[in-house]
Amino acid sequence: MKLCVLIPAKNEEGALNETISNIYKELNNHIQFNILVINDYSDDKTESVLIGLSSKYTNLSFVNNRFDSGVGNAIKYGLERWEGDIVVICMADASDSPIDILASYYKLIEGDYDCIFGSRFITGSSVINYPIIKLLLNRIFNNTVKLITKNNFNDFTNIFKMYNRKAIKAMAPIESDGFSIGLEMSLKAFSNKLNIGYIPISWKQRTSGKSKLKLVKNVKLYMLTLVRCIKYAK
Repeated sequence: MKLCVLIPAKNEEGALNETISNIYKELNNHIQFNILVINDYSDDKTESVLIGLSSKYTNLSFVNNRFDSGVGNAIKYGLERWEGDIVVICMADASDSPIDILASYYKLIEGDYDCIFGSRFITGSSVINYPIIKLLLNRIFNNTVKLITKNNFNDFTNIFKMYNRKAIKAMAPIESDGFSIGLEMSLKAFSNKLNIGYIPISWKQRTSGKSKLKLVKNVKLYMLTLVRCIKYAK
């Protein structure tokens, strides 16, 4: 089964070479895959970097986001255009580990799962240089979601997850336009009773560029998304 690695990217000129190179090295000669990058209205040299990368890697393509700007909108734009049987969503900043992409793929195939959810906070996972305030808010919010929804999972907001086409179809329509898309897709997977597998994953703080996640703005978006998805599930 062919995998699509879907990557939203906004002003990631400094990280994309590392991100794409690492993915290619890990997946090449192991599985069938392609990489689709959604350029989310970057105003640096991201598009130029992508032009160079697409000429270097024949299985990499990119498109410019035609929805409104935002990581959620970029992902939604990509989910209307990806090719393959399975899609994994990961970030352009090299924070997600390509090893986890391969592990997710094999687990989904071998276990006949619809989705594979990675958690940064279970036995076997690794988190490097997570800013302490963001980490505390993450743990408080994700454990609150766990209690409210009664789902035995603890990393709902993480965008890094893998889905087959059945799962993507079941989640439609996806409404979130920002980082809360990770929460929405997670909750809709549970609400639709999809077959979900779990793995521990690694995460590291970016070493170039700036984080696009703004704390105050996104806490509000996460709360609104949680309320909306709970209503959806009833």
